[in-house]
Amino acid sequence: MRVAKLRPSSLACLLIAGCIVLALEACSNDHNDHSAVIPPSTLTSSVAAGDLNGDGRSDLASTNIFIAGPPPLAGQVSVILQSQSLPGVFGGSIDHGVGSDPQKVSIGDLNRDTFIDLVTANGTSASTSILFGNSSSPGTFLTAQNIEVGAHPSGVAIGDLNGDGHLDIAVADSGLSILFQNPSAAGIFLSPISLRVNCSSVVIGDLNADGRADLVATSPDAGNVSILLQSPVGSGNFLSPQTVAAGFQPIDVAIADLNADGFPDLAVANLGTPDNPATASLSVLLNNSLSPGTFLAVTNYATGARSQSVSVGDLNGDRNVDVVVANAGSLGNTGSVSILFQEPGRPGTFQAAVNRPGTSQPLGVFIVDLNGDTFPDIALADDGVRILFQIPAQQGNFQSPILVGS
Repeated sequence: MRVAKLRPSSLACLLIAGCIVLALEACSNDHNDHSAVIPPSTLTSSVAAGDLNGDGRSDLASTNIFIAGPPPLAGQVSVILQSQSLPGVFGGSIDHGVGSDPQKVSIGDLNRDTFIDLVTANGTSASTSILFGNSSSPGTFLTAQNIEVGAHPSGVAIGDLNGDGHLDIAVADSGLSILFQNPSAAGIFLSPISLRVNCSSVVIGDLNADGRADLVATSPDAGNVSILLQSPVGSGNFLSPQTVAAGFQPIDVAIADLNADGFPDLAVANLGTPDNPATASLSVLLNNSLSPGTFLAVTNYATGARSQSVSVGDLNGDRNVDVVVANAGSLGNTGSVSILFQEPGRPGTFQAAVNRPGTSQPLGVFIVDLNGDTFPDIALADDGVRILFQIPAQQGNFQSPILVGS
């Protein structure tokens, strides 16, 4: 029997449903009572990193969903600050309420006050939450301001989309919503504009070297990646999307120069077909240097089951960009993390994935140096926030994951 495709934000909802089923089974087995109350639990859906308190050390932010029944479910963004005296040691989480079922968090200084701000995409409240950094207490944040966007927001990106020097927000939802910042009122955003692209994730970058920010969005339902180049006429206007093929149900995308030719390329995490988790993959789309902003034919690499998130960075110090993919796994089975190193001497080509087991169901991944030793580490949204610190004497190898912020 053919299974319908998942909506952009439905994987997290499916995993929530699975957690509820398992919780009910546990209650039934423990108490022989089918009417038992579901034990509350928390699903960590994404993670990002940056210096959130201005001390020069990388901190962490994650989105969390409280499971106590079917969606909509209460959500929060958690801030986990690194110790100022102990590199790689993190304090407890500082939690801030946002919209329901938050799927993704992004960071940036939206109002140019030198303090980092947070933005989340809230899956079932059709909103994005903006939390401005508290200038009187660095590392803490003001109460969230919620802005309505399209249905099922599951991704968010921050960047200057119209070249006015102010950071704007792109939200991956049922229509790809753009929130331009009011140039005369820092931190205030104009009403959302929909680009009419149903998508699950979005990134911002100059794809065709014209000095203007472009957009890339993944569309699992359509099975493709949309490239929206900014119009050369006017500012903040985008041309009709060009679509390029990726793997089965592309769900998340990262942008980086993967082959060192000076043009940004795309790394895409593909969820796989609904009835076969083994069809998940990483797609690599190299920018066509002869026609920047267009892309060469896709190359797909096998990953773990139900790939959900992708991040890029040089993990082994060879000056080539590598890729990490978080794989949620199939229901009832532990997920994994796929590490794909670039093939030496073959720019933009990758070795077979090295798969490491997750703790539960990895839904988000971020590559960043988290202890100041100059070696990139891996942060995972996986039953909380977990860090895989790189082993300095064994570049490209990582320690077992450590839970932080608990």
